[in-house]
Amino acid sequence: MLEHYKEILNYVSKLIGDKERAKDVTQETYLRAISLEENKEINRSFLYKIAKNIVIDYARKNKQKIQIEFQEESFVSPKYEQPDEVTISDNQYKNLLKIVDTLPKRSKEAFLLHSIDGYTRKEIAEIMEITQNAVEKHINRAIKKLQEHLIIDQE
Repeated sequence: MLEHYKEILNYVSKLIGDKERAKDVTQETYLRAISLEENKEINRSFLYKIAKNIVIDYARKNKQKIQIEFQEESFVSPKYEQPDEVTISDNQYKNLLKIVDTLPKRSKEAFLLHSIDGYTRKEIAEIMEITQNAVEKHINRAIKKLQEHLIIDQE
């Protein structure tokens, strides 16, 4: 948390234009963060939000109009880590597994060995004791069936 001190201080300094007041705001930012530490994970993005809110409160009290320039998107978790995206991904994965379960046994086995376990077609042929051509056909059938289900589900 302290590794972001200078960064937060510079951010606040740019917002309010007063280095001494910026130090006070940064100190208050850390005090608020520490008081919440038990219940909330403190990261850089959260420190920026706290600092921004303190600056806004300061401006309101002093009736000053200031420009708040904060590129929040550069300090938040990537989209794929957002709770909504994780839930969507989980649901898509569960739907995909349901469709995979409907595949014929040999196609399902070849598809899972290739797509999930990462085996080559040659290795799958050895494992399943069939030709590489047969492996290719099983994988292609599985992909075709999955595509059909996915297209139907999207309509």
